[in-house]
Amino acid sequence: MTIITKIQVQKLNKERFNIYTDSGKGEEYSFSVDADTLVKFNLKKGMSFEQFELEEIIHADQLRKAYLASIVYLSRMMRTKKEIEQYLLKQEHTNDTIETTIMRLEEEGYINESKYADSYVRTSVNTSLKGPTIIRNELLTKGITKPVIENSLKQYSMESQVDHAMQLCQKKIASFNRYSTAQKKIKLEDLLRRKGFSASIISIAIEETNYQSDEDEELSALLVHARKAKRKFDGLSDWEYKQKMKSALFRKGFSIELIERALQFLEEENE
Repeated sequence: MTIITKIQVQKLNKERFNIYTDSGKGEEYSFSVDADTLVKFNLKKGMSFEQFELEEIIHADQLRKAYLASIVYLSRMMRTKKEIEQYLLKQEHTNDTIETTIMRLEEEGYINESKYADSYVRTSVNTSLKGPTIIRNELLTKGITKPVIENSLKQYSMESQVDHAMQLCQKKIASFNRYSTAQKKIKLEDLLRRKGFSASIISIAIEETNYQSDEDEELSALLVHARKAKRKFDGLSDWEYKQKMKSALFRKGFSIELIERALQFLEEENE
């Protein structure tokens, strides 16, 4: 049998109380509870209880602490079940306490993963140029289930996806000036793929983007690569030099006709 010998308000948290008990070996600190638990179990000096009753009190207090901590955490922004779990684990709550707390939060409407996913997709669409695949993966890492994600992604219309993909192309196209038209297309496709857009959206966006160079722009870009390649192959025989140059520049996406012009241009530069 354990007897409560003293109840003392904590110095740093006036809402919590330290409970001192005597189990036959003298007074010692036993546990702490908040005001709600103190009232719920009618804890007071001189009260006696068995071990199983003590465990019940401590468990109830842990549930209370986990619930209140979660409410504060949720007050800043919406959270998923996984985020709440990770937060409570860091506070060293038991799995049983966490599971019970999350069930209560769901019942009271503090956790709603459908609303969370809807809000996340809506915010992503309005404030970024992310494609659906990236948004989907981000929600998966937050613990949202695939059916919920797919339902929320219906908000992201094809028109918006094409518009975002085209914006990304326009932002990057200027930095691709030194590449051939063929390479520009490859790089734009790769960019949109990495940003999370599907093949069909990429195809439409590329088709609607003015990325093709005119002949002078293409030649100018080719000469940048040709001069670089020339420094690499300059010591070779004339035949091998030309073969290596043509092969290297062709792999860059330039036409044979334009490569021939560039090689002639370089020869005239050296005369």
